[in-house]
Amino acid sequence: MLCDNCLKNNATVHMTTFVNGQVKTVHLCAQCASQKKTAVVMPWFSFNDFMSTFYAETADNQQCEVCGTTLESFKKDGKLGCANCYKVFEDSILPAIKGIHMSVAHTGKHPGERVEPNKKEREEDDRQSLKERLKTALKEAVAVENFEEAARLRDEIALLEKGE
Repeated sequence: MLCDNCLKNNATVHMTTFVNGQVKTVHLCAQCASQKKTAVVMPWFSFNDFMSTFYAETADNQQCEVCGTTLESFKKDGKLGCANCYKVFEDSILPAIKGIHMSVAHTGKHPGERVEPNKKEREEDDRQSLKERLKTALKEAVAVENFEEAARLRDEIALLEKGE
């Protein structure tokens, strides 16, 4: 079966999508699949078989001088030996990383990283929370006809709003 995209190479990747209740299957060669911007799921292949469709065609005899990992061993088990492997095998693995993540730049969290709101955001949240509590207390004071307390709460809310 020929690739539906280039109509030249044999199709080795078969993508099935469901759009508006209709099933659509696309048959692609490894090169066209590596250029595709959508996720591909093939349960009948192992993950490493799937990943190998994204690897750039390079000599498999490359080897990391630090840990000894070869490109061939990486293609088999999907594991790099050290940080230097990313530099050594860069030309081969960047297309795979880009194909999966749609980018080669890390944009997410780092292990152990806690995202803390900055001081200004915390102060704004505290002010909003206080204002909401005061408004609730004001409604309760008016409901029980405690107008002195209601007037005090009204003035405090006005001060908060003026400070924003």
